[in-house]
Amino acid sequence: MVFVCSARGKAKVANLDKPGSKASPRFSEEMIQDCLLIMQSGEVDELFEIIPRLGVLRDLRFQNPLKSLLQDKDTKKREFAAYAMGAMGNREFLEPLRQAFGDACSMKGFGVEEFQIAVIEAIGAIGDDAAVEFFLPILKDVDSVRDARKIRKWIVESLGAIAQQGGSRSLEALFELTAHHEAELRAQALSELSVAFWHRPNEVDESILERMHELTHDSDAVVAEAALGALQSLADVGCRRAERLFSGEDTL
Repeated sequence: MVFVCSARGKAKVANLDKPGSKASPRFSEEMIQDCLLIMQSGEVDELFEIIPRLGVLRDLRFQNPLKSLLQDKDTKKREFAAYAMGAMGNREFLEPLRQAFGDACSMKGFGVEEFQIAVIEAIGAIGDDAAVEFFLPILKDVDSVRDARKIRKWIVESLGAIAQQGGSRSLEALFELTAHHEAELRAQALSELSVAFWHRPNEVDESILERMHELTHDSDAVVAEAALGALQSLADVGCRRAERLFSGEDTL
C-alpha cells in the first residue's frame, strides 16, 4: 500500500531522515505533537498521511494511541494502526497484532480484508523471526480460517519479508513450503526464497539451490516456471551457482 504525505510532511520527514540530520529536538517534538493530535482526532485521511512520519520518529508516546486505534470500531482506523505499527518496527506490537489478526478472522463487512492484509504485512515488516510460530499453524490449517487461500498468500509474502531481514526460521519455513501439496504455495515459496537473497546472492544455501533446480522439473508447470524464474533471478543478481544451474552448465 502506498501512503501519500502532504508537501509539508514530506519536507519534515526528508529533513529528519537524512544521515546526520541536524533537525532540532524542538522541531522533532513539534512533529511528534502533530502526530499525536492527528491520532487523537481520528480523521482517517490524515491518519494514513502520517504513517511515514511515525516510521521515522518512532516515539514511544505513539504506542498507546496506536494500540487503542487497533481496537477501534472503525475498520479503517484499525488498518491504519496496523500499518503504522509495521512502519515503527517495534517488537512490542507483535502481540497486539496477533490478537488483532484473530479478531479479523471472525469479522465481517467492508474493509475486513484490507485490515487482515495490513496486520499480516505489519508483522512481516517488524521482522521478528518468532512470527513464524504464529504463521505456520494458519498456513497448515486451511479450514479454520475464512479466505484461507488469500491469507496464506499474504503470509508467505510476510515470511519472505522476514527472511530478507535475516530470519533463519522464516527461510526454513519457506523451504518447507516448497514441498507443500498445493502448487500455488510451492511456486510462491520459491519466488520468496529467491528475493530473500537478492542482497546476498552468494550466501544461498546449496540445499535451496538444489531444491530450486529439482523443481524446474516439477509436474506442475506453474511450479516449474517459478523454480526457473527463481534461479534466473538469483543469477541476475550475481549468484554464480544459480547462473550455472540456470544455463545448464552445472548439474546436481
